[in-house]
Amino acid sequence: MEFDAIRGFDRHSLKLGLFGLNCSGGLSATLAPERWEGTWAQNLSAARMADEAGLDFLLPLGRWRGYGGETDHNGESLETLTWAAGVLAATENIMAFGTVHVPLFNPIVAAKQMVTADQIGAGRFGLNIVCGWNEDEFNMAGVELNAHDARYEQGQEWVDIVTRAWTSEEAFDYSGDHYSVAGVMMKPKPASKTRPMIVSAGSSDRGRTFAARNSDMMFTGIRTELEDINDDITSLKAQARNYGRDIGMFTNCYIVCRPTHREAEEYHHYYALEMADQGAVENLVARRNRRGKFDELPEAMRRNLRQRAAGGNGAFPIVGDPDYVAGLLIQLHEAGIDAFAMGFANYTEHLPYFRDEVLPRLSDAGVR
Repeated sequence: MEFDAIRGFDRHSLKLGLFGLNCSGGLSATLAPERWEGTWAQNLSAARMADEAGLDFLLPLGRWRGYGGETDHNGESLETLTWAAGVLAATENIMAFGTVHVPLFNPIVAAKQMVTADQIGAGRFGLNIVCGWNEDEFNMAGVELNAHDARYEQGQEWVDIVTRAWTSEEAFDYSGDHYSVAGVMMKPKPASKTRPMIVSAGSSDRGRTFAARNSDMMFTGIRTELEDINDDITSLKAQARNYGRDIGMFTNCYIVCRPTHREAEEYHHYYALEMADQGAVENLVARRNRRGKFDELPEAMRRNLRQRAAGGNGAFPIVGDPDYVAGLLIQLHEAGIDAFAMGFANYTEHLPYFRDEVLPRLSDAGVR
């Protein structure tokens, strides 16, 4: 049976998925004994659990080396296109994305790999495209990371070739500054007979322009002030309309949900402060703040950012009882967030409580 990935993704107004489960630690740089190991067996169990719970997607981290510390946070990772194919073969309804770092993947080879995953999943594959940011990973692969704007120029050529390979019924040639291909013909086509869904992130003007031009969904991070979200989303959607497109909004978050708010706060303090892998946290903060502004922040803000790094790789924390967690998700959705890529300290141990307590509240509110 054919499945239109983009339409299938829209079966719920408020979309929910698991993020980062393909890596050791997931989104949590912690020493807690329940720390996520990220084995294939764990991934398979979490994927099936999420599928049965009615979640909408699974999104892997594109990670090639870890963040060090005692655990070498994210140091063990499953390559995302292979991972997506395996997940899609083992599930029925949930989407699975592959995360592709453009300079590391030949566009023709990647297009064929992604079509294969899409055929396995009957149209449930999606592409998370990353134009490149972690220079250490590129050095490991012997690939030079382009200057910032050139990364997006390369990314545009890459996505143009891949999209054309997915959709063209005739052989084509392409010659650009970064790629030159000839006689391209790809069969089979994606299962949905269109291109798979594309998501991307970008905080710079160039990154946002790339997303507005190419993506169906764009990541926007939540800093600290929820009031700022509306203006940010309005601006991003306006950019997409300049290309005649209506773009949806993703964000990443991590969930700590317990029967009482106090229990949730105590567990958050335990695994993301008391048991934080401090070496990994410092490396996370350093890599994401290379412009040198972190040390200039007030101490309370630095502490908060370190806890967010340990709790969810810097994602937005949603910590509380089921009413609070459901209420905040709804508030963010009303502000314009369409999809939430969620982390848990341990996906298979903590998702069942979220499934049993938060999902019914969201359903009762009419957003799922």
